[in-house]
Amino acid sequence: MISYIYWNPKKEIFTIPIVNYPIVWYSVLFLIGFVFGYLIFQAVLRRYFYLFLDITEKDIISYDLLIQDLITPKNDDQKIIAKKDFKKNESKDSVLKKINAFISSSVKKRLFLENAFSESILTTKKKIILITDKLMVYMIVATVIGARLGHLIFYEKPEYYLKNPLNIFKVWQGGLASHGAAVAILIGLFLFCRELKKYSPKITYVHLLDFICPSVAFAGFCIRVGNFINQEIIGNPTKVFWAVVFGNPQDGSEIVPRHPVQLYEAFFYLSVFFLLFFLSRKTYFLIKEGKLFSIFLISVFSFRFIIEFLKVKLSYVLDESFLSMGQYLSIPFIIIGFGFMFWDKLKKLFLEKETDIH
Repeated sequence: MISYIYWNPKKEIFTIPIVNYPIVWYSVLFLIGFVFGYLIFQAVLRRYFYLFLDITEKDIISYDLLIQDLITPKNDDQKIIAKKDFKKNESKDSVLKKINAFISSSVKKRLFLENAFSESILTTKKKIILITDKLMVYMIVATVIGARLGHLIFYEKPEYYLKNPLNIFKVWQGGLASHGAAVAILIGLFLFCRELKKYSPKITYVHLLDFICPSVAFAGFCIRVGNFINQEIIGNPTKVFWAVVFGNPQDGSEIVPRHPVQLYEAFFYLSVFFLLFFLSRKTYFLIKEGKLFSIFLISVFSFRFIIEFLKVKLSYVLDESFLSMGQYLSIPFIIIGFGFMFWDKLKKLFLEKETDIH
């Protein structure tokens, strides 16, 4: 006789007294995904910046203050660099050339220089924090709005929300579509690129897509664990020994042993995170545009396409279709993923054609 796992936890962790506001697991896991995603993105970005150690004009906060400190150093650290014999009316190019000669492709010397002139040179640490702080605002807004709209458009009956419009904003109850989030994140990152040019003109939109992938994969893991606790996006009935009996499925499905598809996805996304984070330590994947993003799209959405066969269909738009809405929406992302696998060649071909036209 097989004894299945019975699963019916409380959605709330605790309730805040006085205001009687519940703190739910889904919201906490969503927050954990973004907090760790913030730190993961910083780690990837730091590795990238340490590949290019030269000080540029974008790194200088105040050129006048920098020259002043180089001519009349305030401390022993500044005196070490000041030995290069700087002049008051020296050009920026000349100053940067001497400073970068001191760095000589050494991370330790770059950090030493940043600390010595922290008032006039933007440190790598500050730069990373400024970029990540602004990026997270774009990411959070894009993810929540995109995922919610994607769910409402592709998976829900519009008449319910027309009668209950305030329920649109109850994202803590679940109802977020990863495909909608993916599209919104792509748009959000594109808009953020304008801000990024203030700090690092070398980083392109495609680079940004590469750097954010490990964070998104980890956030996906957290969100799917939240789905499991919420008893939503449930699997088809099964008799496998690891089947889970959901005591209170959110969609009102029959209480029978089912595939814990949320956990299948969660642990797959976690493995993708580890893979991407490992590859981000390799110079090749940091320099070559589109490689990490390509691996992310192909792996995540191919798995998503396969796992949909084990899920209860959620969309009311495609009730009678052989494929689910999630599968149809995954196909374009897989194709885009293969396109970015050869992004460097496509980019080169495009630039050659543009040159021929001119």
